[in-house]
Amino acid sequence: MSICYVELADYLAIAAEITALDTNTLIRVTKVDLAESALHAPAASFGETEFYPDFIDKAAVLVVRLAKNHPLPDGNKRAAWVALRLFIEINDWTWQTTPIVDDAEQAVLAIAAGTWSQDDASAWLRSHLAPASTVLPPDEPGRQ
Repeated sequence: MSICYVELADYLAIAAEITALDTNTLIRVTKVDLAESALHAPAASFGETEFYPDFIDKAAVLVVRLAKNHPLPDGNKRAAWVALRLFIEINDWTWQTTPIVDDAEQAVLAIAAGTWSQDDASAWLRSHLAPASTVLPPDEPGRQ
């Protein structure tokens, strides 16, 4: 299965919406190198060996690095969350149990504060995510 990654242009579009900054200002004030580092982290490898072969671990490293690298002057946690949601969607994964807003907010705050490690973020995501093909639509017979 081929993984699609969030690109810098996608992240900057997310950041522009979150910060309400125009593109020129956003590019000037964003630490692009930190954003790119975080965006490339899920695809990290050495030779033929991926550092994060599991999709959920890739998602966790993405949200952790974006939230902790602070590439934006403001809105890093919100941008990390939206980038995570985009990553999940473009790879045909879905929320098997959608976290309530307070739980999602607490998760991202814990990541940004350093209270949660990347492994903690992976465990939390693992309890909520599944490939879209394994989740039945709500009106399917047999759905619990």
